[in-house]
Amino acid sequence: MIETAFELFRCRGYHDTAFSDVVEQSGAPRGSIYYHFPGGKRELALETIAMAGDQIELMVDQAARQAHDPTSLIRSLAQLQMQRLEESGYCSGCAIATVVLELAPRDEEVSAECSKVFARWHSALVDRFEHWGVEHGRADAIADLVVTTFEGGLVVSRAARSSEPFWSTINALIDLIDSESGPSLTAMI
Repeated sequence: MIETAFELFRCRGYHDTAFSDVVEQSGAPRGSIYYHFPGGKRELALETIAMAGDQIELMVDQAARQAHDPTSLIRSLAQLQMQRLEESGYCSGCAIATVVLELAPRDEEVSAECSKVFARWHSALVDRFEHWGVEHGRADAIADLVVTTFEGGLVVSRAARSSEPFWSTINALIDLIDSESGPSLTAMI
C-alpha cells in the first residue's frame, strides 16, 4: 500500500489521491488500509515521505557506482531521474514535490519530514563529493545547488512535458562547476 500511495502521490498529488485509489491499485483489502494507517491519509503520506528518503539515497548510490567525480555523479543522477520522468509520461517527478507543495506550508510535521528527505539527499551528495576530495564547505554548496536545480528542473520539465528544461539546467550547472574548478572538481584538492 505504501508503494502504491508513493506513486499515486508522486503523480497525482496528495489531494487528488483517495484511500480508495490506494486500495484499488494496490489490491489490498479495504479494511487493511484503515488497520495499518489509523491516522488516515496523512499517516500514509508520512510513510511515503520516509520511503522517498530511502529511495533518493539508493539513487545516489546507484549513480555513484557509474561516476568517477562529482560532475559525472550529477550527470548519472540526472539520467536516472529523467529516465523515470520520461518513462512515466512526465507524471513521476520528485517523490515528494507534490506533497511539499500541497501540505508543507500548513502542516509542520509533514514539512519537517520532507525537509529531512532533502537533508538526506544533500548529505548523500556531500559524502560522495568529499570522497572525491572536494572540501566540505564547497561540497555542501554544490549539494545545495544540485538538489535545488534538480527540483526546479523536474517541475519545469514535467509542466513542459519535455526533458529539455531539465537538461538545460543540469548542463548549465555542470558547466558552472567545471568553469570554476577546471576539468573536474577533484582539481580543487
